[in-house]
Amino acid sequence: MYLEKLRCPVSGSKLELVSFKEYTSSNGNTYTESGCLYSLVSNIYYPIINGVPIMLTFETPLTKKFEIDNKIVLQELPQSLKLPNLEPMHGEKSIQETFTEEWGGLGDDEIVFAYNEEEGYLLHKDVWLQMDEKEADKTNTVLDVGCGFGKEAKYLARIFKNSTVYAIDLNLAVIASGLNLLDTGRIIPVVASLYRIPYEDNSFDHVHCQGVIHHTFSTKAGFDAIEKKVKEGGTLFIWVYAWEDSFGIAGLRGFLVHTYYFVSHRIFRPILSRVPGFIRNPIVHLITMLYHPLVKNRGTNKGRWHYQHTLHAVRDMFTPMFAHRHRFNEVYLWFQEKNYSHIVFQSAKKYQDLFNRRIIGIGFRGTKTNVS
Repeated sequence: MYLEKLRCPVSGSKLELVSFKEYTSSNGNTYTESGCLYSLVSNIYYPIINGVPIMLTFETPLTKKFEIDNKIVLQELPQSLKLPNLEPMHGEKSIQETFTEEWGGLGDDEIVFAYNEEEGYLLHKDVWLQMDEKEADKTNTVLDVGCGFGKEAKYLARIFKNSTVYAIDLNLAVIASGLNLLDTGRIIPVVASLYRIPYEDNSFDHVHCQGVIHHTFSTKAGFDAIEKKVKEGGTLFIWVYAWEDSFGIAGLRGFLVHTYYFVSHRIFRPILSRVPGFIRNPIVHLITMLYHPLVKNRGTNKGRWHYQHTLHAVRDMFTPMFAHRHRFNEVYLWFQEKNYSHIVFQSAKKYQDLFNRRIIGIGFRGTKTNVS
């Protein structure tokens, strides 16, 4: 059963499934479109909406609405069961809101950030993972932490051809793509916090987390939370913002880049992430209208870059509550402290060959050894 790996993120116990409505995919597989998972250990139930389990440990308007809409069928479950009502991690409510806006506005578009589908696939395969085909073919279970709307999970399913990709994200926009992802037969989407991942520790051949943990209250705490899910001999990939992205460039260009980072990270971001959506959204659209003419004809997607792509980029730049930056040796040490070997850094040369521009950020892949 495709949900059998899931565990209660509160108690760690196995879950029981109740289906209210089922969905048969184009390849003949049957999934729960609407229903819930529950644990009698924690006395908590988790809604399934559009095929996507909502494995959050805190309440949201969406889960409360599910409870109201399904009041009659929920009465058939043990009466001790309740929606989870724990406190979210610091900043998670804001993170969920702003990233739901960001990914909901883009949807399943071909272009994500600066890359079309083929470019995104090559970026992951040749620049970041740099894994030979034999090693990739031995990978059966992949955890994609921060899958967005699901495009990245599709890249990973393509790279790891024999794998099932378990794709999680805190943002609620992924629910809209739930049945589409399940239709692939190899991607299982889940809404969850990376600090309470609803899977057992040491259980994945590969864990992938690109551009996510630096948007939490602590990048290092995020790293510690996700690396636990890698089994011995498995691999972990992370990519985070780099200190060098703004401080490591000389001259006038370096000054301008650093000024941009200061304005976006220190001024606009803290303000926009905290104001209500009805204030934030008009401001974001105003910035997008001013910025779009400057970028729409740049890069390899000239002629295909539209307003919604600029809007997505602007939201990513200016609305997340956190956007930490780190140094090369700092991130490298995280891998070493957790007993990772064969640590591979992202290929700046391959990136230059593919996209004709300098690479940014810090991307490492390592192999886990000595699981205690």
